[in-house]
Amino acid sequence: MEKKYNWNGVWTIKHIRKGEVIWEDTGNNSLVQQGEVAMLESFFKNTVDSAPTEFYVRLCNSTPSITSTLPSIIGEASGFGYAAQLLPRSSVGWIESDYTGAGNYRLKSKVVTFTASGGSIGPVTNAYLATVDGVDIPDISPIAKLIAFRALSMTRTILDGDSMTIQIRIDLG
Repeated sequence: MEKKYNWNGVWTIKHIRKGEVIWEDTGNNSLVQQGEVAMLESFFKNTVDSAPTEFYVRLCNSTPSITSTLPSIIGEASGFGYAAQLLPRSSVGWIESDYTGAGNYRLKSKVVTFTASGGSIGPVTNAYLATVDGVDIPDISPIAKLIAFRALSMTRTILDGDSMTIQIRIDLG
């Protein structure tokens, strides 16, 4: 039987308070259509406006779907230390790549951290991977793409002094 290849994005998300993990969630993400098109266009057709130069992990309190685009994301977190977290398109952002056996290859990102300072970040219900860091950029940039999102298993509010860490693993196989 011929092997079928699939995208499998697994996100590990941890809520940390005073150095202790108080909540952890690991699960598959949803690859959105805009992200799928961007990957195929930039890899196979070398379409300049589809090729990201960097990636950002962002948080929101909305419910994306596989047909969502970056401008359709609402409720992005803001204030109190919140900033989109950079995942460079390089070995600095994607720190590990290896062959996992049985024809499977994977990439693993560095861990990115959101830390609340002076107040709370959230509530948030989703984390998402985008190609830009700001909410105003999608309207003016052809490279502004939503790639994937991960719904949290429960709504989280990052309290003053708390952190939320996210690491993304992408398997093809």
